Amino acid sequence: MRNLALGLGLAILSAGAANAQFAAESDAPIDITGDSAEFQENIAIWTGNVRVVQEDSILAADRLEADVTEDGEFSSITATGSVRYSNGAEAITGKRLIFDNEARTITVMENVIVTQGKQVMSAGAVTFWIDTGMVKFSPAAGRRIRGIFYSDEDEQT
Repeated sequence: MRNLALGLGLAILSAGAANAQFAAESDAPIDITGDSAEFQENIAIWTGNVRVVQEDSILAADRLEADVTEDGEFSSITATGSVRYSNGAEAITGKRLIFDNEARTITVMENVIVTQGKQVMSAGAVTFWIDTGMVKFSPAAGRRIRGIFYSDEDEQT
């Protein structure tokens, strides 16, 4: 999963709200839709068929909650339910995604499946460190991490 940092997509809103990014290195607008939305103090919550779109990058979830600092930066974002991120080339699914701006991490948890072309990995959780690009796959309790990899030759057939 040589390009997993991109696969996780997950420079997810890692900048301040005024210049937030969802797609890697994009200044395109971010379109967030849901069946309902609530805004109170420094919390924004979208529920029901939530979709966050920026260019080719799409995050879908049942619920998305964002905590915003007084400076207008996202301090944390939590997506729950049937979470799926894709950018056209890679995808990741799970039950919960947490972006922590202070720790500079994005973690996807519960029945995680990461795909990149024909390559597939499954785990209990995947954590991505935004600043270093390090990725850690952790198993679910009593399970192991699994990866299916193809050579370039296999992938072309």
